[in-house]
Amino acid sequence: MELLPAPLPSVLPRPHQFPPQPASRPRHGRLQEPIMAFAQAPPLAFPLQEARSSSQAPRHSTRPPAQEPRIHSPPGLSLRSEPRIVSDTKLITMHSCAGRLVDARKVFDGMARRDLLSWSAMIGAYAIRGMYSEVIALAVTMVREGVIPDRFLITRILQACAYTEDLELGMAMHSLAIRKGFMGRVRDVPVGNSVLAMYVKCGELGRARRVFEKMRQRDLGTWNSMIFGCCRSNEWEEARRLLDDMRSEGTEPGVVTWNTLISSYARSGDLDVAMELLEQMEESGVAPDVVTWTSLVSAFVHSDRGDEALQCFIRMRLAGVEPNGMTIASAISACASLRLLSQGMELHCHAIKVGSVNNVLSGNSLVDMYAKCGEIVAAMRIFNEIPEKDIFSWNSMVAGYAQAGYCGKAYELFCKMESLGVRRNVITWNIMISGYIRNGDDERAFELFQMMESCGVKRDTASWNILIAGSVHNGHLDRALRIFRQMQALLVRPDYITILSIIPAFANLVAAWKVREIHACIFHHNLEMDGKIENALIHAYSKSGDLAGACAVFDRHSSRNTISWNCIILAHLLHGSPNEALDRFCQMKQEGVLPDHTTLTAVIKAYGLKGKVSEAKGIFYNMTHDYNITPDLDHYVAMVDLLGRLGRLEEAYELIDEMPLIPNLAIWEALLTAATVHGNVRLANLAARELLSIESSDPRIQRLVYNLQDLAGKFVDLPQTMLSNKGRELEEVDSCSVEIKNKVYLFSTGDNFVLERTVAELKLIMIQIGISKLNISNGIPDVEEEEEELSAIHCEKLAIAFAISNSPPFRTIRIIKNVRMCRHCHTFAKLVSEKYKRQILIKDSNCLHKFKGGKCSCEDYW
Repeated sequence: MELLPAPLPSVLPRPHQFPPQPASRPRHGRLQEPIMAFAQAPPLAFPLQEARSSSQAPRHSTRPPAQEPRIHSPPGLSLRSEPRIVSDTKLITMHSCAGRLVDARKVFDGMARRDLLSWSAMIGAYAIRGMYSEVIALAVTMVREGVIPDRFLITRILQACAYTEDLELGMAMHSLAIRKGFMGRVRDVPVGNSVLAMYVKCGELGRARRVFEKMRQRDLGTWNSMIFGCCRSNEWEEARRLLDDMRSEGTEPGVVTWNTLISSYARSGDLDVAMELLEQMEESGVAPDVVTWTSLVSAFVHSDRGDEALQCFIRMRLAGVEPNGMTIASAISACASLRLLSQGMELHCHAIKVGSVNNVLSGNSLVDMYAKCGEIVAAMRIFNEIPEKDIFSWNSMVAGYAQAGYCGKAYELFCKMESLGVRRNVITWNIMISGYIRNGDDERAFELFQMMESCGVKRDTASWNILIAGSVHNGHLDRALRIFRQMQALLVRPDYITILSIIPAFANLVAAWKVREIHACIFHHNLEMDGKIENALIHAYSKSGDLAGACAVFDRHSSRNTISWNCIILAHLLHGSPNEALDRFCQMKQEGVLPDHTTLTAVIKAYGLKGKVSEAKGIFYNMTHDYNITPDLDHYVAMVDLLGRLGRLEEAYELIDEMPLIPNLAIWEALLTAATVHGNVRLANLAARELLSIESSDPRIQRLVYNLQDLAGKFVDLPQTMLSNKGRELEEVDSCSVEIKNKVYLFSTGDNFVLERTVAELKLIMIQIGISKLNISNGIPDVEEEEEELSAIHCEKLAIAFAISNSPPFRTIRIIKNVRMCRHCHTFAKLVSEKYKRQILIKDSNCLHKFKGGKCSCEDYW
């Protein structure tokens, strides 16, 4: 042990660590001097008779029998006072065994002289009851009075140093143990273990490791302390290596060893390794106890893996292990997260049976479970039955009312807390803000947000996250960005929830610069390593028209999963790159990542864009056998779109007719689009009728049917209500947004306030590209918009003209349109991209159109 002969003046606890003891006032001087003096002095020579009489411990003493003389009377102690010391020591022991510590301390403080046995009795009484601060105070006073502890008392003091994390006194006891020779022999293993545990608890793993390496003899406690220290310092591989080493040295790990490893991995979130260790534990013949199972159940709940938490709970019950209150509470929380009311009620009955239902932990879990399952009355009944409600009880009940939409009742409880002396914390305020904003009362939510700090509650990151996520959910995207920027201005550090909440607000063409801004913020706060954030970035870059940015994020992705691959495959599809999408699918399989139903839907669409029917059918008809995935409506929509795109309309209709599922809007819309493009009036009429029967009031469907009537005459019988409302239903404003120099401009069809300059520029552009080309008829009607009137120029043409004259020639034009483009505007955009050498991105309600060099990524089919 590399310990210096130790100046120890600073090992004394600070004055505030323990109360002063009047009867045992410490002398002036340094602790080092009495320690050194007693360590170097020769042993005292007492007559055998006297030594025996004074060293006999009472039979009921809790001190283990010593194998060495335990009498170290201070010089000058009269032998005639020995019987008084012995009787007082016995009295201290009697009072402490009866639980009368105050009386024991009175006797101890009233003693004129105190020997080692007296100090051991008093210190032992405190140590057994876990009163470690008192142990520390007495130990310091004892040494100052010239009484040096023996091996057994050093062990108790070291234990107190470990629990109070008093490193300085612990190091002093370690030094004393070395000088007294308590560290080198086999019988000194308890002292070595105490030193090791003290260093581990004080966070000094390096010192603990040096003690461990110098120990000649190690028992199970030695290995457990060292493994615990490694787990506490997150040195997982070292902990596993120690487990192997202890086995190789002939020490089999016990239940404490396994629990230390399993609970540490579980708390860190590495639950797969924790379950692997559980299997090893059972294979080694050690039965998991309630601590093992509770740590696993609780960890699965906190990782939002409630189903696996319940599986662990069931395994525990099948193994005959009785759950404790913590286990039951965790299992109830799992039922709450999964909204499993019946299973939660079973656990409620079990909690009543074992008597833990009145426990505040179980009560809080039950309130949360019933509230989340919609049983707000039952939740309130449990809440009222909790005898000693804590802040979590109140928060659970307030959250229950808020989640159920009863914000008024939630606010009543919110106010009642303060009147009953329960101080509302930041979680309480966040619950109320979230409840109001979820129910559409943004004004009240912002009012509470402003009140927090004036009521003495500091906002946390979650408070800002609630406002950002709520604003995005309610469609206030610009406000979400303003809140995010205000949050940064106040130096509130965003977390991954902040980023995941705000990224969807900018997953569109006119927010490309905002996506880059968010990405820079992620870099700044070192958040990009989170897999969910990387997946969200891939999606956002793709939707904003930056396929290269999406690919760059994906290629740097450190933990790609199925969702990551789906994002990048769909990104290539969105940008009209089916070959790259299929290449990514091949890479995905090579890396051993299993596709899901979203992946296979995208692959079928990619084959459809390439016109490869046989390959698409191979995926569609073999997915159950190859991937254990049953075709759903999305797969059928993809197949109908593929067959319709290639003109195989009868085959597409047969597929719809034979499918085991009820066709939805997407399937009939795909058939209607294909029949319209290929001029099949009969199937178009049939698809239109089906669409009207499913949702006749949808304006988008009405547009499709009206335009079909322009093609097929009176073959489509429209309901009388639609005919009478035709002039009004389609009066909704068609609008589009265009991004110019990081600013967004809005244009509307038929807008009387459009700048005359923009209209003049549009006419000039149409002359330059050749207006006659726009009049070439291909027999295809407008899919979404009605025929363009001179007085109602379609908004995307105005947006293109405005962008041509107000942005650099190398800048991509980005437009978002709220309805599907018509053929005239589609042709216009192609001709402009060819004439002006500009790339134009237009996202309508159905497709992302990428115009470049006179061609569109949709290949004129949308």
